[in-house]
Amino acid sequence: ATLEAGFCRTKNAGHIAWKNLVNLAISALVFWAVGFAIAFGTGSGFAGSSGWFMSVAPDQVNDVFASLSISGIPISTKYLFEFAFAAVSLAIVYGALLERTKMVVYFVFAVAFTGFIYPVVGHWIWGGGWLAQLGMQDFAGSTVVHLVGATAALVGAVALGPRIGKYGKDGSVRPIPGHSMTLALLGVIILWLGWFGFNPGSTLGAMNLSFADIAVTTNLAAASGVLSAMFTAWIVMGKPDIGMTGNGAIAALVAITAPCAFVEPWAAIVIGGVAGAVMVLAVLGIDRIKIDDPIGALSCHGISGIWGT
Repeated sequence: ATLEAGFCRTKNAGHIAWKNLVNLAISALVFWAVGFAIAFGTGSGFAGSSGWFMSVAPDQVNDVFASLSISGIPISTKYLFEFAFAAVSLAIVYGALLERTKMVVYFVFAVAFTGFIYPVVGHWIWGGGWLAQLGMQDFAGSTVVHLVGATAALVGAVALGPRIGKYGKDGSVRPIPGHSMTLALLGVIILWLGWFGFNPGSTLGAMNLSFADIAVTTNLAAASGVLSAMFTAWIVMGKPDIGMTGNGAIAALVAITAPCAFVEPWAAIVIGGVAGAVMVLAVLGIDRIKIDDPIGALSCHGISGIWGT
């Protein structure tokens, strides 16, 4: 909410915050009813088909949700953790569609995304589906959460077209600056902190010592991404752009999300640094091909999601 509100114009800031709140509520209900079962329920290689409404007898939990049986925490806790991922992925979609989408579209798509689109891909990788069977590793969601959200965002941004006034008749790019970089960077800092739940939390057991190791790789990548994006923007744009610097942290955090449990600290610095630099170039490139992405979601979550995976 704060990140998106900061990157949009004053007249739309309240609308953006409200939209995030409403979609959080929709995500919670829909993912509880059907999304969690499709993502993690026992079924086929394509989707889960058991555990609807989380109505499962206690002695059958590990059979119905076999993909989550590696952890002994209650199934209600697993739902609460995984629902947050679904809601985050949905938020990525709407970040690219700011300032030009009717609210009814948000609501309808929120149901489709958290009830089917996100859970199906989640099942492929985390629920024992066909990608998991091929050996794919995505520890905390560079693909499941971020690339899925960014792919939907790309389709939406292309379908909607740009905001009025974003591109001139001669093809020139007209920046539409956000109204508050302070608010946007507050969002970045909150997200950076939240990622310590996102990545280490994916151990599904905070008592494991690997929790701290994953927090370290996550933190180092983010720090590297900030400085890399700042210096890249300085070289390419002639100034250390505030928004690019903030997005450098997000891009690096997205990139380290898949490998955070599998790499050494020095590698996390490299992964985050590359993500920050590539993000700056991707934001500028996407603008040149006339895709209007107000917060850089396609670059931060899409390109970085690919790189991290």
